[in-house]
Amino acid sequence: MLRKLFFRFSQDIEKVMADKLTQVLKATKVEVIDTSGGCGSMYRLEIESPEFQGKSKVKQHQMVVEALKTELAGAHGYSIKTNIPK
Repeated sequence: MLRKLFFRFSQDIEKVMADKLTQVLKATKVEVIDTSGGCGSMYRLEIESPEFQGKSKVKQHQMVVEALKTELAGAHGYSIKTNIPK
C-alpha cells in the first residue's frame, strides 16, 4: 500500500515538473524520470527548449533548477540534460 502511494506521488510530481518546464521554458520535449525507485528523491531531467539558444550549459541548467526550485527542494539529487531544438 505504501509503495503504491509513493508511486502515485512520484507520477504526480513528475507530471507537475514536466508541465512547469513546458510552460516556463517553452520546452518542446520534456522527460522527467524518478530514478529513486518511486520515493521522489532522485530525478533525471531531459529538456529541449528554444530558450536555451545562445546560453551555456551551465546557464541552461540554472534555468531548469530555477524553474523547478520548489519541486527540487526536497530532492536528494538530480541530473539534467539540456538540448536546443534542431
